[in-house]
Amino acid sequence: MDRRLFLAGLALLPAGQALAVTADELPLAPLPAGADPNAVPGLSWYGTGPSAIEVFDYNCPYCRKAFHSLDALVTKKKLRLGLMDSPMLSPGSVQAAKLRQAVLIVYGPDKAFAFHRRLYATKGRIDGDVAVAAAQAMGLDVHKLADVANSQEVRDRIIAQMHFLDRIGVATTPSFIIKGRLLSGWPGVDGFALALKA
Repeated sequence: MDRRLFLAGLALLPAGQALAVTADELPLAPLPAGADPNAVPGLSWYGTGPSAIEVFDYNCPYCRKAFHSLDALVTKKKLRLGLMDSPMLSPGSVQAAKLRQAVLIVYGPDKAFAFHRRLYATKGRIDGDVAVAAAQAMGLDVHKLADVANSQEVRDRIIAQMHFLDRIGVATTPSFIIKGRLLSGWPGVDGFALALKA
């Protein structure tokens, strides 16, 4: 996948597929030297426990499936989850990602995670209208959020994340960054637990 083509609006790519794994065969690849996800603008964290960063698109069905399992771990305080946007499947994905970044800037990581959770609780495709409705339901200032979402700061954050993901070789959503390694695809709850312990 060439994310530069996506950023130029020249390609829309399909979502990744869930992976079947065994205890001995986790698809973990080391990140390139010097690739630090914590230095990427717009990365947000929520929860306590072993850490993992999810790379997601709001309109990826596998991301939605994975999030419900991840959220259960976060709720049980068994996972500290980082979120990194990879909005490549539709313009609606970009709109929702921009609004999540705006919530993060204006209200902080707790509200941003609550917003993320609310979006994945909706049915059907997620776009700007769905994201605005979610923000309104949470009592957030949607006019202020819209201004921030359309700012250069949010645009720069999304682009920085996409460039970082291109650099480390992310080719599917969801993907996960765990202890300096990349896990491509959702391996299921058991496979994910193995990756956290690996």
